[in-house]
Amino acid sequence: MFGRKIEEKSVSIPEVKKIMENIKEQITKIDPEEGMSHFQEITHTYVEKFAKMSHKDSVKIRNFLIEKHEIEEVYTINIVNIDPKNIPELKMILEKSYHGKTFNDDKLQEILYQIEELKTS
Repeated sequence: MFGRKIEEKSVSIPEVKKIMENIKEQITKIDPEEGMSHFQEITHTYVEKFAKMSHKDSVKIRNFLIEKHEIEEVYTINIVNIDPKNIPELKMILEKSYHGKTFNDDKLQEILYQIEELKTS
């Protein structure tokens, strides 16, 4: 089933998980016996395994990083997907970011604390 491209948007793994859960729910309502396609099942299994936070937390963290720290969207998605736990991990993600590469270790540690705060709030 191929069609024309209507819109393109980068999304994080937790967002894909939410999308796949909605698709699974809709397909089950339409035809409970048919279920999802093989590709959809594989995708659903992958995001179930690798989503490191909830969809709600991922949206909060992405918006926070974009608005407060002016980090580009692609890097915020990587932060949500990887969920860095220390400065070197966060530094690796942000090394090519225009704003992120200017952050010193204290700023990076502050961002890590803020991410954890957002996940627990």
